[in-house]
Amino acid sequence: MLETVQRKKFWEDGAGFFGKPYMEGDNSVEGYLSTPLRLEERTTRELAGVVELLGLEPGGRVLDCPCGYGRHSIGLARRGFRVVGSDINSEMLEQAVKNSQGVSGISFAKENMRFIDYSNEFDAVINLFFSFGFFESEEDNDQTLRNFFNALKPGGKFMMHTDINVPRITSGDYKLYERRKLVNGKHLEIVESFYPEDKRLKGQWILIETDGARRELPQYSHRIYTAEEFAESCRAAGFTNARAYGDWDGTPLTNASEDMIVVAQKPF
Repeated sequence: MLETVQRKKFWEDGAGFFGKPYMEGDNSVEGYLSTPLRLEERTTRELAGVVELLGLEPGGRVLDCPCGYGRHSIGLARRGFRVVGSDINSEMLEQAVKNSQGVSGISFAKENMRFIDYSNEFDAVINLFFSFGFFESEEDNDQTLRNFFNALKPGGKFMMHTDINVPRITSGDYKLYERRKLVNGKHLEIVESFYPEDKRLKGQWILIETDGARRELPQYSHRIYTAEEFAESCRAAGFTNARAYGDWDGTPLTNASEDMIVVAQKPF
């Protein structure tokens, strides 16, 4: 009797999307905004926004989940914050540990964010770059949000960031197809489709070698949220004072915003 082979979900360790292919594709010449910004420029801008929008005080304790290869975790630690970077992907964590050599106040943990079990430990929890909504069930996504709530100290703040602003998709302003030039001379092709009936964005990254050879990464599927939907999910998890911004400078979210950043607070 033949056994059915269960494929890994795109976000799982070793599935082939996150890890080395993702890190390669993340480093493009133009970035993802209409105004071209290289990775280092974006990181500097994002870190300043994290500190300002969360009102972080020097020495504050931050959970970065998922942390990927550590560019925000390490940047915050270098600014004097105490940081735990949490991620499920071994290759990403290996690179994060390597990049953090000589940086104090930082540690990394291999964890599935559905099952993290921190309690009243952090002044802030950050979930950046389209890293919420991985899971197929609403309960798994909601449980993840409750885990973030539990990890915070009373009065602590949670930040979710995504480059998916639903009105831009429905208006046709969001690019469902992109081709970006990578710093290493290769190209990244992104092909996506929006499914309003189940509120998911499904897509695929294709890495294109300098000789034209194409490497298709596993397809992904994200549950996406309007600002109102996500604020309601935050309230259901126990958060208050959910506010939505359209960029790292704290501009209020509009239908034309290229980023969506939601900040919510755990009550005192």
